Amino acid sequence: MIIGIGVDVVKIDRIKRAMERPKFLARIFTPAEQQIVRVPDEAAGRWAAKEAIIKAVGHRLPWQQMEVLPDKYGKPLAQIHRDLNRGPLKIHVSITHDAGLAIAFAVIEEG
Repeated sequence: MIIGIGVDVVKIDRIKRAMERPKFLARIFTPAEQQIVRVPDEAAGRWAAKEAIIKAVGHRLPWQQMEVLPDKYGKPLAQIHRDLNRGPLKIHVSITHDAGLAIAFAVIEEG
């Protein structure tokens, strides 16, 4: 059963400017995410995915308690590292970049 859906869009230039601040990446991304976020497009896509997850869940989550990593084929896999008192959850995420924007869509279903 679907619990929630969320979508987010962010200007890649906004994230590029934020990446100039030394603590930005460490505040938003887990250590595993920081290892793969090399360019603003990647950071903006994961930012949008986390925002979409928050919208799908229905309340704010700490940035570090969500993680979006690629599977062996590059497909984004999302996890929430927090008990939401709902049992196991399955999170579907799609991320795209075009025309200076990163967009992500998330669907959360019971596990």
